[in-house]
Amino acid sequence: MSLRSTIEVVTRLAEQGVVQHYAITGAVAALNYIQPTLTEDLDILVSVADFREHKSGLLLLTPIETALAKMGYTQRADVGIMVDGWPVQFLPTASPLDEEALEQAIELDIGVDGGSPLKARCLRAEHVVATAVKLGRLKDLARVEAFLSQNAVDIEALKGVLQRHDLIGAWRTFCLKAGKKNPFE
Repeated sequence: MSLRSTIEVVTRLAEQGVVQHYAITGAVAALNYIQPTLTEDLDILVSVADFREHKSGLLLLTPIETALAKMGYTQRADVGIMVDGWPVQFLPTASPLDEEALEQAIELDIGVDGGSPLKARCLRAEHVVATAVKLGRLKDLARVEAFLSQNAVDIEALKGVLQRHDLIGAWRTFCLKAGKKNPFE
C-alpha cells in the first residue's frame, strides 16, 4: 500500500490506452516542487477526449473503472476508487486551464516512498499554482503560499498562465488575503 504502487497502476492505464492523456495534479503534483503536505488522495487529470459523452452530457469514466476492476481494484472511497490503499480521483478536464495544464504536463521521475524514480506525467508548477488560485480554498491558498515561499514556481510563467485564463483578479485577492506584495506590479 504505497503511493508509488498507486501511481504505477495509473501509468499502466496509460500504457494500455485506457487514458490517452493524464497528469498527476493537486497535492501529489505539488510534492514534486514543494515540501510535503498532508493529502489523502491522488488526483489524476484526464482528457475528456478519452471518454464518450452521453446524450445527457454526462461523462462516464466506465473505461477506467472497467480496467481497474480487471486489475482487482473495485473498492470505492468517498472521492474515488481505492488503488493500493490510496483513493484515486480521476478528474476530466473541465476548463481551458485544465486543458492547457494537461497538454503542457511534463514527464518526471517521481521519487515517492523512497523507491527508485518512476516516470509519470505531472502538471507544471505554474499550472498547479494557477489551479489552486482558481479554486481558492484555504488548503489551495496555503499551497500557493508554499510555492512562493520556497521559490518553487517561475513567476513570469505563472503570470502568463494567470493572464491567459483570466485569473489575475483571483491572484490579487490571494495576495491581499496572504498579506503579500503582488510580484506582478
